[in-house]
Amino acid sequence: MLQNLQNLYRLCMILKARGNWPLIRKSKNQLWDFILCRNGLIQKPFFSAMIYWFQMLKSLDILIWRLETFGFLFSPRLSNEDKKHINHLLK
Repeated sequence: MLQNLQNLYRLCMILKARGNWPLIRKSKNQLWDFILCRNGLIQKPFFSAMIYWFQMLKSLDILIWRLETFGFLFSPRLSNEDKKHINHLLK
């Protein structure tokens, strides 16, 4: 339980530092569907989704990888110019 709370705090700090905020603002409904497991791949009731995310917080690396894959987190290797180039079509 304590490990999950520590990982949640670390995830918040990573989102603050590396979050792709233009994409998050643009596609917040898609992000909520991802969080609440309402997308096409994983469909779960709300209570099951919360248990799923509680289990996902045990392995923070996999969760970060998934958020990077969907574009909600930038890779730590990207420069500011690369970040602007990635988001140049969002407007």
